[in-house]
This record gives sequence, structure tokens and C-alpha cells, in this order.
Amino acid sequence: MGLACNQIRLLTLTARKADCEYGISIGSMKKMALTRESSQLSQEYYSRLQSKDIAYYANGKYNKINYNYLMGYGTNFIPILEGNQPLKTENSMILTDYKGQVVLSDSYAKAITSVLGSSIMDGSGRGGTFSTDKIAEILAALCPGYKAEDFQKIIDSENLGASYDAHGENSMTQEETGSQVIIDNSEKRTNNYQQLVDFYYPIFAAAASNGWTTEYNQAMAANDDYVSDAIVSGSFQLETVNNDGEYDEGTSLTYFVTAGLVQENNSSEAREEVTAWYNAEKERISMKEDYLDVEMNDLSTELEAINTEIQSIQSLIDDAISSVFDWGSS
Repeated sequence: MGLACNQIRLLTLTARKADCEYGISIGSMKKMALTRESSQLSQEYYSRLQSKDIAYYANGKYNKINYNYLMGYGTNFIPILEGNQPLKTENSMILTDYKGQVVLSDSYAKAITSVLGSSIMDGSGRGGTFSTDKIAEILAALCPGYKAEDFQKIIDSENLGASYDAHGENSMTQEETGSQVIIDNSEKRTNNYQQLVDFYYPIFAAAASNGWTTEYNQAMAANDDYVSDAIVSGSFQLETVNNDGEYDEGTSLTYFVTAGLVQENNSSEAREEVTAWYNAEKERISMKEDYLDVEMNDLSTELEAINTEIQSIQSLIDDAISSVFDWGSS
């Protein structure tokens, strides 16, 4: 009876021993995985520390480049006339994608399609080239209260002249922004036309020569960092446009940084955010490692006790078997 009981105990302890050894093996593999995760975390941390954003300097601080700064505020052209919101200092600098097509807002695309028809834009939001002769009409569609023929005179470097029929009105309210646009016969009227042409013409001339796209608009609206990140990654490009709507050669990101048109910035605030993230992730991995260490130590202690118990039981079994043979031989 004692032999049978010891045999059962031996089998039970042997099964538990296998479980402990398996648990220790799994724990070792998890620790190896955490070691790899820790290594990857360090690499990503270093990479993020080296990453940069594209910024411009205004109001005493660096601000990440966004679409409005580079390309204007759509149908709200008041910032161009009054300078009440940040805009680039070089009008010939525009934003394109990696295919060289001009990145246009929905407002700009709507102005183009209102003049050229919706067929010029395909289902993915990309538009084809068109004649620069249509730019004056497009600008008039974009800027309520301004005439295509007067835009064309400015484009052709002609004087608008003194006469201008405002139909008894001296102001007009924009539907989308609610802003009032003053319309008069003064020198300011000519200056307004000139400012709008100076800002918008390079954008639409480049679109006319190289095509355009609106497919990034949702992503840009959802992520304030999208434009800056895309310029850094190369998905977006900064280009300078000549009078023919073509891109000047050799205008890499370094060119614009060297020219002082944009800043390649790695702010201390961003570094602090990355460091905080790294420390939190490192602590999470460390807690997992500590838990595994405790678990594996417990299993190792139990395994040591099991081995001792197995040796003791095996000794009892051997003694019992030996006594049976000794009894039979006496």
C-alpha cells in the first residue's frame, strides 16, 4: 500500500515538475521578448529625438508649418490684404505632393471647377493641367467682389484706371467668412488686386502647368502636424514657381531652410514629450520584467523543492522494492 501511494505521489510531483520547467521556459522567452522590445524602444526613442518639424517664426515663437501659412485661407482672402494672419514671405513658394502636383484646398478646387467644369477633376481628387488664360476667371470665382477682367489687367501689368462701377455699393460681404470687402475707386483697389494676384497667381499657374490634387485635404484637416511631417518625409515638397508656372531646379528642403523661408526645428517641448513617452514605456517594460522575475523565482524555488521531494520518494520506493527482494531471498 505504501509503495502504491509513493508511486502516485511520484507521478504527481513529476507532472508538477514538468509544469514548473515549462513555466520557467515560457518566462525565459517572455524576458527575451521584453529585451527585444526594450532595444526597439531605445531605437525609436533615439529616432524621435532626431526627428524634426518644419516651422516658421512668428509672434516670438516657432510655429509648425501648416497649409494656411503656405497656401492661404481659401475664400477668406482678407489675411492677404490686411496681413492679420500668418502668411509666407515668399509668394513663389508653394506646396506640392511627391508627384509634383499642387496641393489645393477644396475652395481652390471649387473655383477651378466652377470655371473649367467638374470633368477636369477625377474621382480621386486630382485635376489636370489647364490654360493660364483661365486664371483671372478662377481668381474672380475665388474672390467675391472682384472682376476677372481687372485681374487680367493686373496679370498683364496694365493699370486698372480710375473708373469702376460698384453698382452703388462700397462694400460686399463674403458668404463663407462674413468679412466685408471694401470696393472703391481709390488706389487701394488697385493695390488689393495686385496683392491677390501676387499671392494666388503662382499657386494657380503651377496648377495649370503641373496639375493639382485635393486628396490630402481630409488628412490635413484631421492632423495639424500633417503638412510638417509630410515635408520632412518627402511626401510633400516645397517648390518655387517661375513666371511660366514651372518649378525652379535645385529647390530642396535645404534650399528653403538656408534661404530662411522655413525653419527645420527640433523644439525642446517636443523633446520633452518624447522623453516622457520613453520613460513611461521603459517603466512599463521594467514592471513586466519584475513580475516575470518574481514568477520565475517562485517556480525555481518550487522546482527545487519538488526535486528534493522526488529524490526522497524515489529513495522510499527503492527501499521498499529492495526490502521485498530481500524478504523473498531470506
